[in-house]
Amino acid sequence: MMKIKWIKYIAGLAALLLVICLFQSCCDTLFVASRDVYTSPQGTNTIIIEYDHVCRPYVYQKTWYGKREIWIYPRSGFMETVSFGVEWLSEDKFRMIYDDKDDELDEEYFITIPE
Repeated sequence: MMKIKWIKYIAGLAALLLVICLFQSCCDTLFVASRDVYTSPQGTNTIIIEYDHVCRPYVYQKTWYGKREIWIYPRSGFMETVSFGVEWLSEDKFRMIYDDKDDELDEEYFITIPE
């Protein structure tokens, strides 16, 4: 009798974990158009740049439990697909660069990863 309770309990936890994982993957599919991952020169920090469906970038720091938001694009999105480049200045500071082909809308942002 006790063994059946434990099996039901473990099966319930496994089903809950499966639903959480499915929800997480569906949210990424619905809200994230593309994703770029960059690692600092010495490998101590990893950042993730996610673009929504209007190519607005969001910068996250990768952590052991997921990701932590560190920067949001301050303007509205773009009408075309864009990609920002990353140039590491140190282990916790980098520059995000958008180089427009016509050199009309060039942008750069200096971002420091908080402790």
